[in-house]
Amino acid sequence: MCVGVNNHSGKRQSVQEIYRTGVSHPRRFFAESTHDRATGRPEIIYYRRYSMAPAYFKSFVRAHECCHQSGYSDEIAANCCALRRLHLSGGGLSALRTYIVSRDVNSQTAMDYSGQGSLFWSKTASRCLGSAAR
Repeated sequence: MCVGVNNHSGKRQSVQEIYRTGVSHPRRFFAESTHDRATGRPEIIYYRRYSMAPAYFKSFVRAHECCHQSGYSDEIAANCCALRRLHLSGGGLSALRTYIVSRDVNSQTAMDYSGQGSLFWSKTASRCLGSAAR
């Protein structure tokens, strides 16, 4: 279960997941962690890129966004949290790395550029995995 903090009440609450998979996010996000403006309820909104991703990457994105709701505001810290939550095998970790690198996934950039996935993975691996899983 994904739990966050309500922006209005300050109380922990289950995160509402919203699928806007027919909509492309203007900054090419797969998903985003946010709060409902009216109620303050924590939300994760999934976009078109999410709908086209393989299931193992969707699991990573969901865990990553849940980690944001748990207080990890930094993108790499949210990656580390997601990897801890998922307990991936070596093969699962390799598949995730391959997808991020080959699709140039990088939530730290506003503009796409070649090699950004590799940079994002290297930051994730060095902070989250140590030298063994690079």
